[in-house]
Amino acid sequence: MKSGIRKAGLVALAGAAIGVGVYGCKTEEPVTEGTATTESLEQESVALRQLEAVIEWELNKTPQKEGVLVALFLDSEETENSMAEAEYRCYSRPGRGGGYSGIKRIPYGVPWVTRERVRSNDFKREIVIDPGPPYKNVTKIVTLIPGQVTNLGRIVLEKVKAEGTASISGTIKDENGKPLRGVEVSSKKGVVTTNAEGFYRIDGFGLEVCNLDVKKEGYIPNYAKVSIRNMDKRIIKQDFVSSYPRKVRFRYVISRKEKDDFHDPDATDGTVELVIGEKYSPLPIDQIKNEDFRQFITRVRLNFRVNDDRLTLSNSYAPIFYKGLRSSSEQFGTINSVGTLDYNSQHCPPIRKGDIILINGGQVSNYTLKILFEEVQPILP
Repeated sequence: MKSGIRKAGLVALAGAAIGVGVYGCKTEEPVTEGTATTESLEQESVALRQLEAVIEWELNKTPQKEGVLVALFLDSEETENSMAEAEYRCYSRPGRGGGYSGIKRIPYGVPWVTRERVRSNDFKREIVIDPGPPYKNVTKIVTLIPGQVTNLGRIVLEKVKAEGTASISGTIKDENGKPLRGVEVSSKKGVVTTNAEGFYRIDGFGLEVCNLDVKKEGYIPNYAKVSIRNMDKRIIKQDFVSSYPRKVRFRYVISRKEKDDFHDPDATDGTVELVIGEKYSPLPIDQIKNEDFRQFITRVRLNFRVNDDRLTLSNSYAPIFYKGLRSSSEQFGTINSVGTLDYNSQHCPPIRKGDIILINGGQVSNYTLKILFEEVQPILP
């Protein structure tokens, strides 16, 4: 019997991994791809019994009040690593993508459960399980019924069969579109450098996830993850733009909690100056004296992101509200409040010198902010 099956029961019932099944769920199986049917009846039976046991345990622990419990048992004959995980997404717009709340991780060989929110007249979902190459994705269209459990059962992954290898190639340019020579591109297959046209190529990849790291002195390090799922294309294109580091200085005013008023006596302000040398740069808490701003940054995980020639503010904990104003600095002082913002995102508009960004923490943080970018200066090599 497969090792993951033998270990699963005690782990699941102890609560280390929780997962389960369908009581009253509708699934449209024709949309499902890649479910193996050659597993033994014994393994199938063991997995399903574990699912049912953990469903009961989970419902007793947390009764169904909101949303729908989704459960499954992910398996594969060739998956022996108990730490391996697949990605899970649940889309609210089946067939069109988008509308998902985030990526969740499913371990192999143990029951697993998650909860999905549903609203009236919005019950249909597309669930995509992505184990990564060399396995096929599994896609299921389901109807989530409030108060009931959606048990997807035991899902056995199907391995893609393909012969030969593939190459990854592309060009690397700077923010102005000029090809860059001498850029180092590294992967587990080796290290290459770009030629005068900014071209690189790495050979010998199979069905796998390839991590590419791009480095050149004077530029922000770049990276990409390339998934090779079949051998239909023997040469896979992956271009890069190498961005310049940025020197940034901004002035901010943050309201007191639960009061959107920048003229309130308890509203506080400050100035932050930093050099952004990474694609993802969390704001440095240790360099910020304002306690309210420190709390806001920590709560929403505020950070800067550089993509190609674009600089944005971003948050890593749930969407909040941003609004960008291309305005003169004299108007910054006349902004009394943020008000209602209808742009709900985890990325604010692109930033340049002189821009004002208004932020409402929404349900994540009960602060509001206004930020004036006094300097946004690329640092040229």
